[in-house]
Amino acid sequence: MDTITKRYIWLFFAVLMVLMVGAYVIHTAYSPQSKPQPGNDLNSQRASYVTIRDSEGKVILETGIPVYEQDEYISEDNLHYVIISISGSNAVARKKDIDKSELNSVSQKLNAASITYPHTVEAQALLNPHHVVIYHTHSDESYLPDSGRPGKPGNGDIFQVGAALAESLTKAGISVHHSYNPHDPHDINAYHRSRRTVTQLLKERPDASFDIHRDSAPLSSYATTINGIDTARVMIVIGRSNPNLNPNLNFARSIKAAADDLHPGLMRGIYLGQGDYNQDLYPTSLIFEVGTESNSLDAAQKAVRYLADAIIAVIGS
Repeated sequence: MDTITKRYIWLFFAVLMVLMVGAYVIHTAYSPQSKPQPGNDLNSQRASYVTIRDSEGKVILETGIPVYEQDEYISEDNLHYVIISISGSNAVARKKDIDKSELNSVSQKLNAASITYPHTVEAQALLNPHHVVIYHTHSDESYLPDSGRPGKPGNGDIFQVGAALAESLTKAGISVHHSYNPHDPHDINAYHRSRRTVTQLLKERPDASFDIHRDSAPLSSYATTINGIDTARVMIVIGRSNPNLNPNLNFARSIKAAADDLHPGLMRGIYLGQGDYNQDLYPTSLIFEVGTESNSLDAAQKAVRYLADAIIAVIGS
């Protein structure tokens, strides 16, 4: 092959490479950004929230959690709804038909003696001292009155909320492993990163695993007074796309029932959202949304101290 031919071949490949790189750059710059995967962007740091109304137009829930059709919500009054339509930041829900036995189960005031743990939790995990693990998928989440912004990457106020819960449980004789692992940034992959953390924590075979968050909604949705003290409210979140849905839901109902008995008004309800939120890993795994960004950190810490009373009633005896 002569020298001129070689030069033409090299020139051809050089031009081809330039064209390929240019095409890639243009595609990246002008293509629309990928949408978040459904159900994996729980509690994202957007300023907006969704208002869910019943068929008569009454507001039943305001939340920053991504809302999808077929999501379900069990209200503070134990009314069970299913989301049937969504338009922008508004959604409509209808009451779900459930049998009387389920209604009786929901309304029953549960105590520790009546709780039956899922068989998948090893027997040794149910012996005293009980053990709980706590972590934070969205480790940047913070409270505006204290931090002046909704998120502090790697060092969110939410860590202090988890610490308050851990302290209250420890005082009651429940051992706690509270992970301070950060899982930033606050994006659709946060749950993939926190999955590594919770997988390690679950090797300890705890009685329960709690992922502590805060919601994004108007302050009026989460502000309350308990025993004359201003505090935040709490909502439990469960992923409905996981094989542990039923045991997790039973566990959530038990804690809500105990909280309703001990501290009426603390619990907003239970939201069943699209996704698994790593709850497929364990049958007693819950997310707690503690207040909204407009609550104070102090109100959120008070909320989890009240919440601890309910957890202790369910697993601590």
